[in-house]
Amino acid sequence: MATSSSSGPLKLPLLSPTSESHPKPRPVLTAEQQQKYEWLLQQVKSWPEVPSTKGKAGPLTDREKFWLTKECLLRYLRATKWHEHESEKRLLETLAWRREYGVEQLTADQISPENETGKQLTLGYDKEGRVCHYLNPGRQNTEPSPRQVQHLVYMVERVIDLMPAGVETLALLINFKQSKTRSNTSPSLGMAREILHILQHHYPERLGKALIINMPWVVTGFFKLINPFIDPLTREKLKFNEDMSQYVPQEQLWSEFSTGKLEFEYDHSVYWPAFNKLCSERWEARWQRWTAGGQHIGESEDYLSGGLETGVAQASKPAVVAEKAAEQDHLLVKISHAALNPADAVTLRSMPWFLHSTKTAVPCFDFTGIVLSSTSVRFSAGDKIIAFPDLSFLLKSGSGGLQEVISLPAKHCVRLPETQTLLSGAGLFLTAFTANLQLRESKVIDYTKYPSSLHKELARRYKDNQFDAVIDAYGDQTLYTNCRHFLKPQGIYSAVSIHYESYAMWDLLKSVWTIVKNMVWPKATWLGGAGRTFKIASMNDPQLKEMEELNALFAEGKLKVVHDSVWEFDQVHEALDKLFSGHAAGKVVIKVCGEEEA
Repeated sequence: MATSSSSGPLKLPLLSPTSESHPKPRPVLTAEQQQKYEWLLQQVKSWPEVPSTKGKAGPLTDREKFWLTKECLLRYLRATKWHEHESEKRLLETLAWRREYGVEQLTADQISPENETGKQLTLGYDKEGRVCHYLNPGRQNTEPSPRQVQHLVYMVERVIDLMPAGVETLALLINFKQSKTRSNTSPSLGMAREILHILQHHYPERLGKALIINMPWVVTGFFKLINPFIDPLTREKLKFNEDMSQYVPQEQLWSEFSTGKLEFEYDHSVYWPAFNKLCSERWEARWQRWTAGGQHIGESEDYLSGGLETGVAQASKPAVVAEKAAEQDHLLVKISHAALNPADAVTLRSMPWFLHSTKTAVPCFDFTGIVLSSTSVRFSAGDKIIAFPDLSFLLKSGSGGLQEVISLPAKHCVRLPETQTLLSGAGLFLTAFTANLQLRESKVIDYTKYPSSLHKELARRYKDNQFDAVIDAYGDQTLYTNCRHFLKPQGIYSAVSIHYESYAMWDLLKSVWTIVKNMVWPKATWLGGAGRTFKIASMNDPQLKEMEELNALFAEGKLKVVHDSVWEFDQVHEALDKLFSGHAAGKVVIKVCGEEEA
């Protein structure tokens, strides 16, 4: 079934990629590459002017400084095989060309006659978040002229305006289906060489994929003719007569191309003004962010696109700046699965309502869900997420995971890896933060076999082969006070809490006092300390960076959440009884909405 609007075929550009479409991470620069980039950046900043043989020489304009982003410089470095002097030369040549060609002066009204039939249009995004730019030579409506080349340059510039954060290449989709009125729709050899020169020399590293279908023999021969002029790396990106849905989601692939299901009709009077308005708004938003960031050469394109909270000038400031900025970004999430934790008993049984700013106290701070709406550039409606709100949010809002829908700051959420499910992600972060990523080789000890002498048993077995770290999932204070007998001097004793005798307020306060004492009391044994560092699994302000690092390990299968049982939402009381019994062999999970309903 083709995708269309309720009133017929779609006539407007799509605004964003699908929730399953994600750009590939950019490769990390080597030390040598970083050094070459720093050299080129300093050279660019020191340019007295842009040279020109056509009377266009002069100092860099603000718009040219805006164009000279970090990723722009890196594209030219990659295009010249990291020859920094050659990349500087190429950058200056491109700036001179942009001035002399009048790239910034091309207008929608000037180009409009070339696009009246929709021979070029931008519609949707591929599976890596690239803007899809369609070429329809069969809709050619004008005779060869310089304006045809200007048309392509203008459209490439607009595609760049629409690129999401993390994306710097485009997907080119070409359909050589013959027109009923014109059979020869191929450009002349001279024009083709001019276009290839412009794209290769002045838009390097911009082609991500070129998908070409309906190749008649004359066009096949044409491509063979110009093949020597195409860069080898570019040739690798060309795909001829393949199923385009391998690369573009069917719901965003035009039904006239391959196996697309997007029903779209080009109406110039509707599409052209909407397309140009959208591009103008996206460009203006980037310009405003560039201005707010200090108008720096070498600014990050991800910052300009809204993918980063801070620009290059703020990158060296403490991470708390970005965290505070992210406080304004919120998600509305439909909860799928929530993992119960012993701390939820504190919320339900021990924490008096007057400690909350509201009179409600919904437990569960370790859950997964699907984004319903977002004010954050990191997420879109439909994204699957893992959430781990901090204690201050829970106390202020009284909201937890045992409810159908929750509004919470985006900084408490990360995207669920495609390799995992909403169920498998439930309970990830308290487990992972408790583990503290300290252990390379672990041993699991069942404390129930040594109810009163576990520390003695550990000392006997591991006195001469002490642990690097101990993770106490029970909260045995006696174990900590005697841990110097089986834990290395530089080792970490990490506990999820201090075990409660009951969930009365007095036991809660006693536990909190013990935790505070363990953390602030001198380690020296002669002062009554345990001789080892104590850490607690913190629900207080978990850092987004750490959550992302743990999530990456989760995606690779290096972290796994062990589940004891999964309960329906109407079985919450039974699930809590299982949790409070102390006999759960893993996370107790509540299916709030569930993957199929969320």
